[in-house]
Amino acid sequence: MRIVVRNSPTHMLAELTDSEAVALRAWYGNAASSADEAVALSVIRRVKVMSGWIECDCLEAQHQPLLAPIQQERTFTLRRLTPKDDAPDRHEERPNHALTCPFHVDKDAGPALIDRGYHLRPLSRSKRSYIDALPAFPNRLADVSGDEPFRSIERNDRPSRLGGVLWRMLDRAGMNVIPPLQADVDFTLANQLSRLRSASRELRVLRTWTLNALLSTWGPDYWNPESRWQQLLATSRGDWPEGLRRTGFMLLFSTSVSTQAVMPASTSRTIDILSKVRQPLRGDPASRGPFLTLLNVDFQEDDEGPVRAVQAYAQPVYNADTLFPIESGFERDVSHLLFWLQQSLFDAAPELRISIIKPLFAMETPIGLCRPDFVLEITYRDQPPRRLLVEAFGMETEEYRQAKEKTIPRMQYLGPIFGIFPEDLAEANSERTGRRLQAWVIDKLGGG
Repeated sequence: MRIVVRNSPTHMLAELTDSEAVALRAWYGNAASSADEAVALSVIRRVKVMSGWIECDCLEAQHQPLLAPIQQERTFTLRRLTPKDDAPDRHEERPNHALTCPFHVDKDAGPALIDRGYHLRPLSRSKRSYIDALPAFPNRLADVSGDEPFRSIERNDRPSRLGGVLWRMLDRAGMNVIPPLQADVDFTLANQLSRLRSASRELRVLRTWTLNALLSTWGPDYWNPESRWQQLLATSRGDWPEGLRRTGFMLLFSTSVSTQAVMPASTSRTIDILSKVRQPLRGDPASRGPFLTLLNVDFQEDDEGPVRAVQAYAQPVYNADTLFPIESGFERDVSHLLFWLQQSLFDAAPELRISIIKPLFAMETPIGLCRPDFVLEITYRDQPPRRLLVEAFGMETEEYRQAKEKTIPRMQYLGPIFGIFPEDLAEANSERTGRRLQAWVIDKLGGG
């Protein structure tokens, strides 16, 4: 076996010794001793640092099978670089391993590839002021023994920890609330980023460092070691405990994101992400953005730099001026309808105050947790305030229906529900839907 240049396997970087090759095969074949695993881990880490691939030597052919080192959050593993079964003619220079080679069998220990479930987000832990930094670099190999129950490549839609941090910032800054028009709030990107910075001062990464001190909202800072952000991160070096990596954060308004890249609006350059960019997966990806994206960064394996983006969570928002969180293009359309409702009723009754809220965390009811899509809080003169719910039924999968069947009865404990479906916002029906929504709000305000 040998280490070759990534994407150019004809160029060799180093030879592996016989004992290193034996250790790699023993680990992958579930026959490794502790000493073998230590050697295999050392090899994979070395190949990762060299940005190379491992070329196997199990075939007597011009092209040999290739293996890519993968660094996960807590483990290292190898991924086989072989053609997809449904495209056997692709990458002919990447054959499968020999039948007698342990690497012939695919043992996927990588993170799940597809978000699919509709699990509820947790309750907000409003009293918790600390957030998670990146853990120390992995010091063990992934388990490829196959002893664990079958792991689907589909991942339940559990929120990422980085997503939870972003939601706490949005919640503390009140970004998920469109206040009554009587408040005359100034909605600009600069104003809202300032509010988010203020919220980040209430969160701590370390005892001596707030999130705000380790946070940049300016994309070009990523490439500038002389930026105030990177200088502060350099100053913090001695304060990081052994179990954590020196971690920085970036909060960027992004025009678009891809599987492993973020396109900030503040620079023409793209920031590549080491892992998959997480985001709520609802509706058509083409209409999901723009995004408010939170990244965490480290300084490579040796902690000497340059800065490297490790994880990212992209939260879709209404637009650049109104960083109101949404989860799909359809929810953006529903938000637009709710903004029209707020304006139209303000024009008709200036004393009618309507707040539009996008819940970021689950809400408690006597029969369980739920998270409505939108909440309207309405007050009029001296009448008691009313809470009305608006649900955007934007998907038609069986799982989605089952999830809604569970949560709708719970939501009814919180207030009356008005449902909106895609056909309601079609050009032929949108005006009628708006009038129907107006009449429903007025009726509920009157006690109907």
